[in-house]
Amino acid sequence: TLMIGRYQNTAAEINEAYAKGINIRVVRRASGGGTIYTDPGGWQFSFIIKSNPDETDFRHYTAPVIRALEEIGVAAYFNNRNDLLIDGRKFSGNAQHRTKNCILHHGSILFDTDIEEMVRSITVAEDKIISKGIQSVRQRVTNVIDHMEQKITSLEFKDLMLKSLLKNT
Repeated sequence: TLMIGRYQNTAAEINEAYAKGINIRVVRRASGGGTIYTDPGGWQFSFIIKSNPDETDFRHYTAPVIRALEEIGVAAYFNNRNDLLIDGRKFSGNAQHRTKNCILHHGSILFDTDIEEMVRSITVAEDKIISKGIQSVRQRVTNVIDHMEQKITSLEFKDLMLKSLLKNT
């Protein structure tokens, strides 16, 4: 799936011909933020909380995810772009949608995603790559599994994360 942010231009963000050719579904979500690619090696998480609609504390919502990863030996951290990183490389983007009295906070997790397929499916504005002095998306992202001592399946990862998140939230 390619999940497009509320304000994104689909034609500018995805490789539509490639996505159609291999049956990747394209959907739009209510929240802002960038395009999310999800395959069987990736996960999404959401928190829906009754709260002040002016509250925009991404750290509050990503802290349980960071704690859950620490419990399985992965040192993740939050950056000032509302992303989660490991060793300077992004594995989770986050976005929010607010209503009158609720906040939906959600994020993606690249656990064992096929990065090559992700790169083929999306387009990245050349100015983003040039401005950051980065040669490719591959150098900016990472999979969680690559930072684990003991390799586990995507479903085992989901179970560990759920157990921790339900305990810590």
